Amino acid sequence: MVTESREFFIVDKRILPNSIQNVIKVNEIVQKEGISKYEAIKRVGISRSTYYKYKDFIKPFFESGKDTVFNINMALHDEPGMLSKIFNVIAASGVNILTITQNIPIDGIARVTLALRTNADSLRNIETMLEKITEQPGVSEIRIIGNN
Repeated sequence: MVTESREFFIVDKRILPNSIQNVIKVNEIVQKEGISKYEAIKRVGISRSTYYKYKDFIKPFFESGKDTVFNINMALHDEPGMLSKIFNVIAASGVNILTITQNIPIDGIARVTLALRTNADSLRNIETMLEKITEQPGVSEIRIIGNN
């Protein structure tokens, strides 16, 4: 018997098929409004079989209402104050930096990995925070590499 290993991906919701997006909507409605899954399925307009086929395979990256630890990896230009600018964006978002790992710059680019912790209040600021970091001059790349 061959066991299939599980692989996980972070995917932008906009590229998912409608059936998967509708399952996400059902889960959001159930969580926010406290109605039954059956009522939410009817409201969204998908079949129960579609919902139950995918429901166990979809989990939001950031679940609201609890602390979340996640890691980001960045490629930064080796410039004075570069990391400080990023720390200021993170602090303004209400996110806590748990660990910092920085490699020696090679060809003017330093790889930095940060472990960050959000709470329920700062959770909704994550996307904005990541966009602001990406917009900083000297940030070549930013990737979320995992969450706990």
